Amino acid sequence: MSFKLVVACIAMGLCLTAGVAFAQDDPIGKVDTVSLYVETIADGKWMVSAHVWNDEELAAIDIPLKYTAGIAKIFVDSVVFKGTRIEGFALKSSQVDTVKQIMDVGGIAFMDPVKPPLPVGKGEVARIFLSAKGEKKPGAFAIDTTAYPPNSSLMLVDVNAKTIVPALKIEYKKAAAAPPAKKQ
Repeated sequence: MSFKLVVACIAMGLCLTAGVAFAQDDPIGKVDTVSLYVETIADGKWMVSAHVWNDEELAAIDIPLKYTAGIAKIFVDSVVFKGTRIEGFALKSSQVDTVKQIMDVGGIAFMDPVKPPLPVGKGEVARIFLSAKGEKKPGAFAIDTTAYPPNSSLMLVDVNAKTIVPALKIEYKKAAAAPPAKKQ
């Protein structure tokens, strides 16, 4: 067997193994989905609406994100949970690392009548507002999920503490243009 063939087989095996390791995994029903809807609300300002579709009750949500807009520095201005599906969670979190342009958003429900788990369904779980700061003009805004130490990775957790690796969908839309001014 030639050296090139051995290297090719090893490389293919590693690629297939990596694909299996990062595939969505949902031990209960269909694969759940985290969707990010990105809207440009002004030049250098964006809103990301994070949605979750789940077919089992959830006790926790963890959505780590990385974001960029070219050479411009991006800052998270605010994260809103009010009016979302996890508003009633006992713990809602948004940890931001401005230097690395990463953040982690999610929450944990204490499963009692006052702070119940997230019921089956779909809808918004967080609204994130970001903006470019400084003199450098922002490029195209991009966001994706990531994983970073010590233990942050895209996951949902059901009420029996089973980890669910959801599918991820990202949709970009531009703000609606203002209607043309009427001539007087």
